[in-house]
Amino acid sequence: MTSFNLNAREKSKDFARYFKEIEDRLAALERGNQLNNASIEGGSLDIYDEEGLYRGSFGLQPDGGVALAPVNTTPPPTPTAPTVASELAGLSIAWDGRWDDAEEAPSDFAQVQVHVGAAADYTPDLSTQIATITAPLGGSVTVHIPTYDVVWVRLVAQNTAALDGDPSAAVRGQARQAVPQDLIDSIITDVKLAESAVTQAKIALGAVGAAALADGAVLAEKLAKNSVTQAALAAGSVSLNALTGPLADSSSQRYVDTFRDATAWERLSGTGTWTINPDTTGTPSGGGLLTAAGDAQLAGKALIVHDTDTLYRVMIRMRATAQDATGPAAVYLGAVGIADDGVTLVNRAGAASTSMHYYAAANGGTLATADGWRVYVGYIQGRAATGATAPAGPQTDPRLPGTTHADVRYLRPTAWLNFGKAATSVMEVDCFTIESLRTGVVNSTNLVTGSVTAAALAADSVIAGKVAADAITGREIAANSVTSQEIAAGSITAEKLTIVGGSNVLPDPSFEGSVTAALLLGLTYATQDKTKGNGSTASIKVDSRSTVATYRDVPLTLLPVLAGDQLHLAVDYYLSADWAGASLNIMARWEDAAGTILGYGVIGTSTPIREGWARLASTTTAPANTTQASIRLQVAQVTAGDAWFDNAAVRPVVPGVQIADGSITAPKIVTGAVTADKILALAVTAEKIASLAVTTDKLNALAVTADKLAVNSVTATKIAAGSIEATHIKVGAITAEKLDAEAINGKIITGATIQTAASGRRVVLSGQRLTALDGVNQSVFLDPDYSNSFLAIRNPVPSLVFTSQDGTNEAFIQATGTGSTAVLRLNGGAGTPDIDDNRTRRWRTSMGNGEWATEYVDVLLGSNVRNRLQLTRDEAYFVGFDIVRVARVLRAGNIRTGTVAITPTPNVPTSVTVSGLGVAGTTYKAFVSANTAVPGTTVQGVGFTGVSDQGLTIWVTRTNNTTTTIDYMIVGED
Repeated sequence: MTSFNLNAREKSKDFARYFKEIEDRLAALERGNQLNNASIEGGSLDIYDEEGLYRGSFGLQPDGGVALAPVNTTPPPTPTAPTVASELAGLSIAWDGRWDDAEEAPSDFAQVQVHVGAAADYTPDLSTQIATITAPLGGSVTVHIPTYDVVWVRLVAQNTAALDGDPSAAVRGQARQAVPQDLIDSIITDVKLAESAVTQAKIALGAVGAAALADGAVLAEKLAKNSVTQAALAAGSVSLNALTGPLADSSSQRYVDTFRDATAWERLSGTGTWTINPDTTGTPSGGGLLTAAGDAQLAGKALIVHDTDTLYRVMIRMRATAQDATGPAAVYLGAVGIADDGVTLVNRAGAASTSMHYYAAANGGTLATADGWRVYVGYIQGRAATGATAPAGPQTDPRLPGTTHADVRYLRPTAWLNFGKAATSVMEVDCFTIESLRTGVVNSTNLVTGSVTAAALAADSVIAGKVAADAITGREIAANSVTSQEIAAGSITAEKLTIVGGSNVLPDPSFEGSVTAALLLGLTYATQDKTKGNGSTASIKVDSRSTVATYRDVPLTLLPVLAGDQLHLAVDYYLSADWAGASLNIMARWEDAAGTILGYGVIGTSTPIREGWARLASTTTAPANTTQASIRLQVAQVTAGDAWFDNAAVRPVVPGVQIADGSITAPKIVTGAVTADKILALAVTAEKIASLAVTTDKLNALAVTADKLAVNSVTATKIAAGSIEATHIKVGAITAEKLDAEAINGKIITGATIQTAASGRRVVLSGQRLTALDGVNQSVFLDPDYSNSFLAIRNPVPSLVFTSQDGTNEAFIQATGTGSTAVLRLNGGAGTPDIDDNRTRRWRTSMGNGEWATEYVDVLLGSNVRNRLQLTRDEAYFVGFDIVRVARVLRAGNIRTGTVAITPTPNVPTSVTVSGLGVAGTTYKAFVSANTAVPGTTVQGVGFTGVSDQGLTIWVTRTNNTTTTIDYMIVGED
């Protein structure tokens, strides 16, 4: 048995511990602070390194501050290049805390300076420093950049001794703009300003102008008495709708726009460009100018009340300054109709459309550059019957104004320029007027001497006692105003008769106003002479001096006319004593729709008088294919002197418009007054002759010749009973159209075929079949009891059959069945035989008995359906189709698709529930898929639960929290 002395061992351990404590206490004594309980009184403690180099001081510094002041330190290392990102009006600049030439930040690190310069090689200094990063582990700053130019960013480290290190590499950056300018127009709206943010003190004197005030912002109670003067109102600032009482009534009588307001018009349609220049100079009106290049339908914003009893005159002055190679462009001028809400368009058919409006002044007429400034005039009055379509324009006669649709309550001016043309066609408008010609607006207290013109007089307001002797000439007598009661017996002699017709269409016939001034723009040889006129204050003067004989024309207007229309042209002229030329004329230049000149209707003289006023007057007729007439004054082959023109007239000849029907009776005509030379060819029609008015003693012998009788003027009432014998009737003259409508009533025509022609294009009624033939091979026939075994029409049924152009194939419509089983079938032509069974088939569509079907059937059998599409009240069937293609998008009530975005918790399944889909069906399948490029790695799984007709819950598991887009589809099944 072994024993140990435990006391000796414990004593040895205690001795070892004692020596260890002595050793530790000695080490602590050697490390102890030698300045325990010491202080620095009124000075500083210098610091030296192991080599004795002075490195700084600690304590009271010379400036009185207490600090550690390092000196003789080493400059800091160079930071790595910054990361630069564009921000709105600035840059985001980041430093990653690393160094190009050191592993870690120096112990005396103070900061990293951020510098921005204009070039990559700039030297950083105080002028380029814009920010600092003070964290030694890196950081970022966002700085404002005053420009949007490219700049360069560099970083410079600085230590606590204010020593700078070397700059980093330069990195390019550029501030980002939200839009091409920092603050776009109207970007700061009222919702961006806090309530009461703009106080009186914040508003500079004069800063609030008209443009800064919202409509209706200045209330009546805010205005001092008499504060709104005429000088305070901008031109055009008071609109028609702002006027009340008598002023509103007056303004609605006359709307005039000389285009001083660039915002007063808007585009309705068209792709052309248009502008309003309110500062244009030299226009005939003295105002601005509307210019359109290419097709542009424009409308003024002013609303003009449409009073059904008021006659409105629409007048537009415009010109074409450029046209393309295809010829002059068309224009549509007048007004657009507006409903009672003041907004909705109402066209001639009552539709809210930009087309088919009220083009009273021009409805598709062309305007050539050679026409210069031209004035268009049209008239509108009243509304069409409810449900009726208003007539198309133009309506240039005030006695026959155009009407609007029954739903129109307001009018807006409209000009459709360069219709259908590209930008090479350019038109300009300098004045647009709509004025109401109403009665009872002006009374005697409003008039000054000379202010009452003919247009201002109300109907029947001038009575006999108010008319001075010789005051009324032919010009003042309205059409149809002189009837038989107004003509004294025997007062009409032969020399008093001149039958023309229509009103003078020239807007300035005496050449006194701005219209004439506009017409003469660009004509170097023609001027408006306000010193000479024949009963007026002005005339047109044409300089006829030329070294070689030449023609000089003055265009007056362009009129729409048709072949056979007649114009009465007249003008006064005056020639200087030395005038030399072949002739002087007023003429109509006839043109077709393309502007091609077809000929001239010239009223002139080659032997004019000189130094005295004389008049040219006669009538001319438009030739075939004419669509417009350019009315012109002309001096022909002139070499010397001057010519003046005044009091021009252009009157469409409308038979009988100046003499009321039946007004010239026998007692009114002096015996022998009506001679053959007084009667215009075809002018005397049956309705112009009162019963028994023309007696034998009124006619010179042989005065009425064949050319004096108008077509159809000799009616039954003009022919004595029994005077037409068989010898007077031409063979074949009595044709079907000559028979009275009642001539064959109650008669049955039986026998052979009835046809509209013996051959060629004709309609044939034969037996029970009605056939229309084109005269070659094609026909259409209707047969109530038609059968054709080849066409699979075995049972006779009513049919409408169409043959092909070569007569070899047929398509037909059939009516089969009875009662509720009646079916209408549309059968196409037979196709080529199918390659698999060599059977010929056609497409047949059937409708009836609660079904619709289209099917590919055998031509001979009428069955053997190859393909069939059938619709019933409840279902649709596709039969026999190998492929069904949907060209656009297939939508079905049992299919719902969509997309959700899920921001997952990393490595945790995260879900989003979709609801409210309403999928048709009874059972449901779902499909989900993640829109990702990292499936199986970052995106570890996608799934769904709880699929129903209303939706599903979608799950995604991802290793990070990146938002993930999931596409889903639910399909409902029976």
